[in-house]
Amino acid sequence: MEGACQPKESRARSIVKAISYRLTSIVIDTIVAFIFTKKLSLSLAIVLVVNAYSTFVYYAHERVWNKLTFGLVPVSKEKPIDTETPQS
Repeated sequence: MEGACQPKESRARSIVKAISYRLTSIVIDTIVAFIFTKKLSLSLAIVLVVNAYSTFVYYAHERVWNKLTFGLVPVSKEKPIDTETPQS
């Protein structure tokens, strides 16, 4: 059975996802780094450097995966049935 693959993400969506993920990661990584270093300034420095380059790595990784068809499930081209509108 042949069908269309799910739509690919736009670059803007990939960027927003990368930023969202990185902000979450910064908070968690800062807490973990602080547990080990007991110094907030050192913890923030480590986390900000790592997350700065990791954002670009994540974005590049997303764009590469966006070019692959592995794991994409075909979707039907048929129009979905509207179950809300009564049939006459």
